[in-house]
Amino acid sequence: MKKYRRKKKINHSDAWRYKTVLIMLGAVVIVILLSLSFNQKYLYVTKAINSIFYYPFKNLTNEEDIIGMNINEELKEEITSLKKVANIDKVLTDFEIINGVVISRNISYWTDEIVINIGSSDGVEEKMAVVISEGLVGFVSEVYPHSSRVTLVTNNSYNNTSVRVNKMYLVLEYDNDNNLIINQLDNSNSIKVGDIVYTSGLTDKYPAGLTIGYISKIEDNSYNSGKKLYVQLYYDINSLRYVSVLKR
Repeated sequence: MKKYRRKKKINHSDAWRYKTVLIMLGAVVIVILLSLSFNQKYLYVTKAINSIFYYPFKNLTNEEDIIGMNINEELKEEITSLKKVANIDKVLTDFEIINGVVISRNISYWTDEIVINIGSSDGVEEKMAVVISEGLVGFVSEVYPHSSRVTLVTNNSYNNTSVRVNKMYLVLEYDNDNNLIINQLDNSNSIKVGDIVYTSGLTDKYPAGLTIGYISKIEDNSYNSGKKLYVQLYYDINSLRYVSVLKR
């Protein structure tokens, strides 16, 4: 007769104890490795842990890296803008400088106006000039206790501003294509590309000597009776953040 071996009955309680012991041993090993990784004497352990645990998830940190880079860029831009504001304080010594921050901008009127965080409680009044270090931004059109509305130099209604270019007094206006232009009444070559455009001070709208921009292009007007001068700002009107209001 064939002899049959009786299968050894598995004791489930023993199996559970084995698993528990293994889990505890694994936990102890991990704790020891982590402890060693903080010790400068065991840098090789740190590298080993990084290669085991960190490397498989390395790509997952790319988004965080990008966010960090963006934050750094924002800080750099902010520091640069603040330095420019400080430069205004040095140059425009005849004025009290009231510094402000752009807090609102209507998308539908993006190049027409901005709202800044300073108002009558800070000494701001209507018709005061608003500038940055690169030049004229516009003027204060409405004042509230803690904010002000500024009409920008690129506003379509911003016409007939008296300006000075190379000792000539002219008028800054807009053409039908929304370009800042100056219509020179003669064909003389006294004004060239690159000449700077300043406020003239002949009206009470702006004080004299504020930079507006420069002559970027010159062409004959429609009747060949004079010149059409295109004016380019020194800054990007779309990226305004910090501005200064000029108070005499």
